[in-house]
Amino acid sequence: MDIIFFAALAFYIFFKLSKHLGRIDDEEKKQIEIKIAKQKAAMFAAVQQAVQQNVAAPEKVVGAASTAEKKKTVDDEILETLDAATRENLTGILQRTNMTAEFFLQGAKSAFEMVIKAFSAGDLEMLKNLLSEKIFSGFETAINQRKEQEKILITNLIAIEKPEIISAMMLENFASITVKFVSKQINYITSKEGQIIEGRKDEISEIVDIWTFKKDVISANPNWLVSSTN
Repeated sequence: MDIIFFAALAFYIFFKLSKHLGRIDDEEKKQIEIKIAKQKAAMFAAVQQAVQQNVAAPEKVVGAASTAEKKKTVDDEILETLDAATRENLTGILQRTNMTAEFFLQGAKSAFEMVIKAFSAGDLEMLKNLLSEKIFSGFETAINQRKEQEKILITNLIAIEKPEIISAMMLENFASITVKFVSKQINYITSKEGQIIEGRKDEISEIVDIWTFKKDVISANPNWLVSSTN
């Protein structure tokens, strides 16, 4: 685009000057023609230089791309932290599910946050979409007991550190990936009147959770479900 603009500007200058050549005497005309010739030579030299730079630019871009390609990806960094067996299992799972380790961990982190908040709010419908039947049953029992006792769980999720994959395996057509979460939370229980009966509003706890996510790789359903929590 810069080269096209430069050439167009040169043509415009020559055209404007040439229109005035018939209105002046021969000597002035000669002097102007000399100036135009010099300007024309300088202008086209500049255009030629710009063209050459533009031709060379792709080589620089290719070189930059090659350097970028050599840099480690997020998936490379994730895989490097794993033992050989887990790395091989995880690579196979990611290929079969057509996803990256980074993408999986982002989804796992979102699921972790949604489950924590849904459990605190007693949102069974949300939990049913995120948990396996066995795990959901346990969460449902805990929520119902809390309601019967007229207790309210307040959870403030302050921060979640970068989740870490610690194991992966395939069993028949089921893929399982276990993830470690380290989070900072404020948890306390109040009565229905709002009185705190357990925990404190200003107490931040660091909590380590080990969750396993499971998926049937031949199923059309893309969702992973939490199959165990520790």
